[in-house]
Amino acid sequence: MAIRGRFRGQGLQGIDAKGRVAIPASLRAMIERNSTEKIVLLGINEADGCVTGSDIGQSEVDYEKMERERERALEQNREPNLPVSADVMFGITEELPFDSSGRFIIPPFFREEAGLTDLAFFLGRGDHFAIWNPQRVLDSGKDAIVQRAVRSLLAQRGIA
Repeated sequence: MAIRGRFRGQGLQGIDAKGRVAIPASLRAMIERNSTEKIVLLGINEADGCVTGSDIGQSEVDYEKMERERERALEQNREPNLPVSADVMFGITEELPFDSSGRFIIPPFFREEAGLTDLAFFLGRGDHFAIWNPQRVLDSGKDAIVQRAVRSLLAQRGIA
């Protein structure tokens, strides 16, 4: 199996009234490296209060990890230690096409769950990326350097 590219970097993007947003170039490049399709797979990270994004191939990787954990748990006569249920991991997701500039529409449910309105802070997390309401990052217990990155990006846009 080919080595998958990892999602790195950050960016602040505007969201228009229809929910359109552009995936930052570095993150979009990893989707395109990992997949032949221009599709972003969105999910919800309820614990963090953000949307997650990845290429569609990550879904297969996640499923295989889940199955391995279930097999180990069965062998060890214990309950599987899964980060989320299969219902959330595979049910509360959307496969969305994006255009050549990385623009796609974040569905209303996902925008509501993450509190996304006019701005989206994208943050690479290795096998996926997070899409945050920038204010939620500032109000959270996120790493101080992540909060400083958000403040810097907001300042570059003239937003204090």
